[in-house]
Amino acid sequence: AALAPVASMTILEARDIVKDEEELLKESFYGFKGLGKKGHLSAHFGRASQCAVQAEAAFLLAMLALAANWPRPASIAAALAALAEVAALFLVVAVILVSVYSGRLWKRRFRKAALYWAWWPCVDFLLGAGGALAGGLLGHYFWYMGLDPYYQMQGLQSYKGINPALVPGQQLSDAGAISFADEVDVDRSRGGCFVHSGHTFCVAPIVYTGQLHSGLGNAPQFGSWDYFAVGVDCCNCPNQDFRCGDWRNPLAQGGIRSLDYQSRPFFKLAVEDWSSMYRKTSLHPLFFDWVQQPEFLLLAKWRWAVHAAVLSAVAFFPGVFLLAVLAGQVLVSLVRHNLASPHDTPPPPPGYEKAWGLFLPDAVEYLRKEREQLLSLPMSPTPWYGPGPPPAGYGAAAPILHAA
Repeated sequence: AALAPVASMTILEARDIVKDEEELLKESFYGFKGLGKKGHLSAHFGRASQCAVQAEAAFLLAMLALAANWPRPASIAAALAALAEVAALFLVVAVILVSVYSGRLWKRRFRKAALYWAWWPCVDFLLGAGGALAGGLLGHYFWYMGLDPYYQMQGLQSYKGINPALVPGQQLSDAGAISFADEVDVDRSRGGCFVHSGHTFCVAPIVYTGQLHSGLGNAPQFGSWDYFAVGVDCCNCPNQDFRCGDWRNPLAQGGIRSLDYQSRPFFKLAVEDWSSMYRKTSLHPLFFDWVQQPEFLLLAKWRWAVHAAVLSAVAFFPGVFLLAVLAGQVLVSLVRHNLASPHDTPPPPPGYEKAWGLFLPDAVEYLRKEREQLLSLPMSPTPWYGPGPPPAGYGAAAPILHAA
């Protein structure tokens, strides 16, 4: 009898796997080639843009938490927001890792699907955590190099035309920036020093005429030498060649109050060394960084920090976006080489259904559609094969053997 025709189709014949993978990749990510196609711009870069926006948000929050001059509760809130975003991204990765362990998704059957669905959450977390770390480091750098000195000096006073021989240091204890009178300079050849932990702490007197005389020559009227230019590791000991600050600039005639609080005790010891060497008295020493136009320099530090922070925020987004695009292209290559695939997506391990629905909605939706596709395939009863002709000799009577 003729075989009954089989109306059913195999799963591989019912769906084109390569085509499905290509369509799914286009919905989540694509490369640069499709930019010229009308209506595909948002689809091509949607996933990479989402990843870049998340990383940019973490970068900005972390940088503002450490660099912005706002009340402490606001800085804490920005830092907590950055940490919360990174924690949320890590939570998705944690759900995937626990699911892989609990559901044994490392097996060969599910390995490609596990790699496919874990790819973007891992990229999100890595770029988001990297953005928060970079923002925090840059914010810390901008604050201590430019913003903090400026705001500290805002609480101090600025003085101009100060003659160290006429104004004692005790009267200018609130000085932040000083422009000295004409003919005031640093005596670089008669300084003091103190060596500690491999560092040399240098001081040099700021005096009228720029030269320190022996005895009572050019001594201040109040009898105390209170103004010193300072620096670290910019002289030899004994200090006869002070090379700190703008020592090469002949137009330098001002000082910014030294904010190096850790070095201040050693500067005082260096002043004691200077006092004993030259037999001078210093009752209220003030320490300055020797510069030109101190007020302008403070404002320049603030402008540099603000401009650098803005430039960093603007430049970070395209950089992290290109990294996300590169990660997407790697995923495309993995799919094309059959190393990753959305097909045969495993179901959530028992107890993780809600977690998958919350953190992996794309995988759950694809699993649902895949099951619907399998259930919609046409089915037919098992074909029946009619009986064929009996083999030769089947049913014939057995020969009767007679005794000889």
